[in-house]
Amino acid sequence: MWGDPDTAIGGNRDRFPSTQVSLIASAAGEPLAMERVVALYWKPVYKFIRFKFHKDNEAAKDLTQGFFASALERDFFQRFDPSKAGFRTYLRLAVERYAATQHEAENRQKRGGGVEFVELDAQSPGSETPEEIFQQEWRRQLFTLALEDLRAECASAGKHTEWQVFEAYDLAEGERPSYAELASRHGVAETSVTNYLAWARRRLRGFVTGRLRGTTAGERDLREELRRLWT
Repeated sequence: MWGDPDTAIGGNRDRFPSTQVSLIASAAGEPLAMERVVALYWKPVYKFIRFKFHKDNEAAKDLTQGFFASALERDFFQRFDPSKAGFRTYLRLAVERYAATQHEAENRQKRGGGVEFVELDAQSPGSETPEEIFQQEWRRQLFTLALEDLRAECASAGKHTEWQVFEAYDLAEGERPSYAELASRHGVAETSVTNYLAWARRRLRGFVTGRLRGTTAGERDLREELRRLWT
Protein backbone atom coordinates (compact mmCIF):
# COMPACT_ATOMS: atom_id res chain seq x y z
CA MET A 1 0.00 0.00 0.00
CA TRP A 2 3.01 2.30 0.37
CA GLY A 3 4.85 0.85 -2.58
CA ASP A 4 7.26 2.95 -4.58
CA PRO A 5 8.13 1.74 -8.10
CA ASP A 6 11.28 3.87 -8.10
CA THR A 7 12.72 1.76 -5.29
CA ALA A 8 11.80 -1.73 -6.42
CA ILE A 9 15.19 -3.10 -5.38
CA GLY A 10 14.33 -2.33 -1.76
CA GLY A 11 10.62 -2.91 -2.18
CA ASN A 12 8.19 -4.88 -0.11
CA ARG A 13 8.83 -8.10 -2.01
CA ASP A 14 12.03 -8.54 -0.02
CA ARG A 15 11.21 -10.12 3.34
CA PHE A 16 13.69 -10.65 6.13
CA PRO A 17 12.99 -12.32 9.46
CA SER A 18 12.53 -10.13 12.51
CA THR A 19 14.48 -10.97 15.62
CA GLN A 20 14.34 -10.64 19.37
CA VAL A 21 18.12 -10.13 19.55
CA SER A 22 19.55 -6.62 19.58
CA LEU A 23 21.45 -5.43 16.54
CA ILE A 24 24.81 -5.11 18.25
CA ALA A 25 24.52 -8.44 20.07
CA SER A 26 23.83 -10.26 16.79
CA ALA A 27 26.16 -8.31 14.53
CA ALA A 28 29.35 -10.31 14.99
CA GLY A 29 29.31 -13.10 12.44
CA GLU A 30 25.57 -12.65 11.84
CA PRO A 31 24.71 -11.71 8.22
CA LEU A 32 21.00 -11.43 9.07
CA ALA A 33 21.83 -8.35 11.14
CA MET A 34 22.67 -6.42 7.98
CA GLU A 35 19.71 -7.95 6.17
CA ARG A 36 17.42 -6.51 8.83
CA VAL A 37 19.06 -3.13 8.38
CA VAL A 38 18.64 -3.30 4.60
CA ALA A 39 14.98 -4.35 4.89
CA LEU A 40 14.16 -1.34 7.05
CA TYR A 41 16.56 1.30 5.76
CA TRP A 42 16.92 0.78 2.00
CA LYS A 43 14.10 3.15 1.05
CA PRO A 44 14.93 5.82 3.66
CA VAL A 45 18.56 5.82 2.50
CA TYR A 46 17.52 5.97 -1.15
CA LYS A 47 15.18 8.92 -0.58
CA PHE A 48 17.73 10.72 1.60
CA ILE A 49 20.44 10.40 -1.06
CA ARG A 50 18.08 11.38 -3.85
CA PHE A 51 16.99 14.65 -2.25
CA LYS A 52 20.16 15.51 -0.35
CA PHE A 53 22.39 15.19 -3.41
CA HIS A 54 19.75 15.68 -6.11
CA LYS A 55 20.33 12.36 -7.82
CA ASP A 56 18.02 10.73 -10.33
CA ASN A 57 16.41 7.36 -9.69
CA GLU A 58 19.19 5.14 -11.03
CA ALA A 59 22.04 7.18 -9.54
CA ALA A 60 20.35 7.15 -6.12
CA LYS A 61 19.82 3.39 -6.38
CA ASP A 62 23.47 2.85 -7.25
CA LEU A 63 24.66 4.96 -4.32
CA THR A 64 22.29 3.17 -1.96
CA GLN A 65 23.48 -0.23 -3.11
CA GLY A 66 27.06 0.95 -2.90
CA PHE A 67 26.64 2.16 0.65
CA PHE A 68 25.22 -1.13 1.90
CA ALA A 69 27.84 -3.12 -0.01
CA SER A 70 30.55 -0.99 1.61
CA ALA A 71 28.96 -1.44 5.04
CA LEU A 72 29.02 -5.21 4.59
CA GLU A 73 32.75 -5.13 3.88
CA ARG A 74 33.70 -2.97 6.86
CA ASP A 75 33.28 -3.07 10.62
CA PHE A 76 30.11 -1.03 10.31
CA PHE A 77 28.40 -2.43 13.41
CA GLN A 78 31.53 -2.59 15.55
CA ARG A 79 32.24 1.12 15.02
CA PHE A 80 28.80 2.11 16.29
CA ASP A 81 28.89 3.62 19.78
CA PRO A 82 25.35 3.75 21.28
CA SER A 83 26.53 6.18 23.96
CA LYS A 84 27.04 8.86 21.29
CA ALA A 85 23.91 8.48 19.15
CA GLY A 86 21.11 6.12 18.21
CA PHE A 87 21.74 3.65 15.42
CA ARG A 88 19.38 5.46 13.02
CA THR A 89 21.38 8.69 13.41
CA TYR A 90 24.65 6.80 13.09
CA LEU A 91 23.48 5.17 9.86
CA ARG A 92 22.18 8.42 8.34
CA LEU A 93 25.45 10.23 9.05
CA ALA A 94 27.40 7.32 7.58
CA VAL A 95 25.23 7.47 4.45
CA GLU A 96 25.78 11.21 4.19
CA ARG A 97 29.56 10.84 4.42
CA TYR A 98 29.59 8.02 1.88
CA ALA A 99 27.33 9.79 -0.62
CA ALA A 100 29.16 13.11 -0.23
CA THR A 101 32.47 11.41 -0.99
CA GLN A 102 31.05 9.72 -4.07
CA HIS A 103 29.28 12.91 -5.15
CA GLU A 104 32.48 14.93 -4.81
CA ALA A 105 34.48 12.40 -6.81
CA GLU A 106 31.86 12.42 -9.56
CA ASN A 107 31.85 16.21 -9.78
CA ARG A 108 35.65 16.34 -9.93
CA GLN A 109 35.62 13.96 -12.86
CA LYS A 110 32.97 16.01 -14.65
CA ARG A 111 34.23 19.54 -13.96
CA GLY A 112 37.79 19.14 -12.74
CA GLY A 113 37.03 19.96 -9.13
CA GLY A 114 34.49 21.49 -6.81
CA VAL A 115 31.05 20.36 -5.72
CA GLU A 116 27.90 22.32 -6.42
CA PHE A 117 24.88 21.94 -4.15
CA VAL A 118 21.68 23.53 -5.45
CA GLU A 119 18.90 24.81 -3.24
CA LEU A 120 16.98 21.99 -1.59
CA ASP A 121 13.52 23.34 -2.42
CA ALA A 122 14.19 22.84 -6.12
CA GLN A 123 13.61 19.11 -5.90
CA SER A 124 12.44 18.29 -2.39
CA PRO A 125 8.72 17.40 -2.11
CA GLY A 126 7.04 20.15 -0.11
CA SER A 127 9.34 21.92 2.33
CA GLU A 128 10.83 18.83 4.00
CA THR A 129 14.55 18.58 4.53
CA PRO A 130 16.39 15.41 3.47
CA GLU A 131 16.68 14.50 7.16
CA GLU A 132 12.90 14.80 7.58
CA ILE A 133 12.35 12.73 4.43
CA PHE A 134 14.67 10.07 5.87
CA GLN A 135 12.60 10.02 9.09
CA GLN A 136 9.30 9.81 7.20
CA GLU A 137 10.50 6.97 4.97
CA TRP A 138 11.89 5.11 7.98
CA ARG A 139 8.52 5.30 9.71
CA ARG A 140 6.64 4.29 6.53
CA GLN A 141 8.90 1.33 5.82
CA LEU A 142 8.77 0.16 9.44
CA PHE A 143 4.98 -0.02 9.34
CA THR A 144 5.02 -1.58 5.85
CA LEU A 145 7.22 -4.42 7.09
CA ALA A 146 5.17 -4.85 10.27
CA LEU A 147 1.96 -5.01 8.21
CA GLU A 148 3.53 -7.68 6.00
CA ASP A 149 4.44 -9.63 9.15
CA LEU A 150 0.85 -9.36 10.40
CA ARG A 151 -0.60 -10.38 7.03
CA ALA A 152 1.71 -13.40 6.88
CA GLU A 153 0.81 -14.46 10.41
CA CYS A 154 -2.91 -14.19 9.68
CA ALA A 155 -2.49 -16.26 6.50
CA SER A 156 -0.44 -18.98 8.18
CA ALA A 157 -2.73 -19.16 11.23
CA GLY A 158 -5.94 -19.19 9.23
CA LYS A 159 -7.04 -15.83 10.66
CA HIS A 160 -8.42 -14.61 7.35
CA THR A 161 -11.45 -12.87 8.84
CA GLU A 162 -9.30 -11.09 11.41
CA TRP A 163 -7.10 -9.73 8.64
CA GLN A 164 -10.03 -8.75 6.41
CA VAL A 165 -11.70 -6.86 9.25
CA PHE A 166 -8.46 -5.09 10.17
CA GLU A 167 -7.69 -4.25 6.55
CA ALA A 168 -11.19 -2.93 5.88
CA TYR A 169 -11.22 -0.75 8.98
CA ASP A 170 -7.71 0.33 9.97
CA LEU A 171 -6.25 0.39 6.44
CA ALA A 172 -9.28 1.96 4.77
CA GLU A 173 -8.27 4.70 2.34
CA GLY A 174 -11.72 6.30 2.35
CA GLU A 175 -14.58 6.27 4.82
CA ARG A 176 -14.36 3.46 7.33
CA PRO A 177 -17.19 0.93 7.51
CA SER A 178 -19.03 0.71 10.80
CA TYR A 179 -18.55 -2.20 13.14
CA ALA A 180 -22.11 -3.25 12.31
CA GLU A 181 -21.32 -3.28 8.59
CA LEU A 182 -18.22 -5.38 9.14
CA ALA A 183 -20.11 -7.79 11.39
CA SER A 184 -22.82 -8.25 8.76
CA ARG A 185 -20.29 -8.61 5.93
CA HIS A 186 -18.37 -11.38 7.70
CA GLY A 187 -21.24 -13.03 9.55
CA VAL A 188 -19.89 -12.37 13.03
CA ALA A 189 -21.03 -10.45 16.08
CA GLU A 190 -20.02 -6.81 16.55
CA THR A 191 -18.14 -7.85 19.67
CA SER A 192 -16.05 -10.14 17.46
CA VAL A 193 -15.18 -7.19 15.23
CA THR A 194 -14.01 -5.31 18.33
CA ASN A 195 -11.93 -8.28 19.43
CA TYR A 196 -10.45 -8.83 15.96
CA LEU A 197 -9.34 -5.21 15.72
CA ALA A 198 -7.88 -5.23 19.23
CA TRP A 199 -5.95 -8.42 18.49
CA ALA A 200 -4.63 -7.17 15.14
CA ARG A 201 -3.52 -3.84 16.58
CA ARG A 202 -1.76 -5.58 19.45
CA ARG A 203 0.02 -7.94 17.08
CA LEU A 204 0.95 -5.08 14.75
CA ARG A 205 2.51 -3.17 17.62
CA GLY A 206 4.40 -6.32 18.54
CA PHE A 207 5.74 -6.69 15.01
CA VAL A 208 6.77 -3.03 14.96
CA THR A 209 8.63 -3.56 18.22
CA GLY A 210 10.24 -6.73 16.86
CA ARG A 211 11.44 -4.97 13.72
CA LEU A 212 12.85 -2.13 15.78
CA ARG A 213 14.49 -4.49 18.26
CA GLY A 214 16.30 -6.11 15.33
CA THR A 215 17.83 -2.75 14.36
CA THR A 216 18.62 -1.16 17.70
CA ALA A 217 21.49 -1.48 20.14
CA GLY A 218 19.55 -2.74 23.13
CA GLU A 219 16.54 -1.99 25.29
CA ARG A 220 17.39 1.65 25.97
CA ASP A 221 17.79 2.41 22.26
CA LEU A 222 14.61 0.44 21.56
CA ARG A 223 12.57 2.40 24.12
CA GLU A 224 13.81 5.69 22.69
CA GLU A 225 12.89 4.70 19.14
CA LEU A 226 9.44 3.53 20.26
CA ARG A 227 8.92 6.84 22.08
CA ARG A 228 9.75 8.78 18.90
CA LEU A 229 7.56 6.51 16.82
CA TRP A 230 4.37 6.75 18.88
CA THR A 231 4.61 10.43 19.86
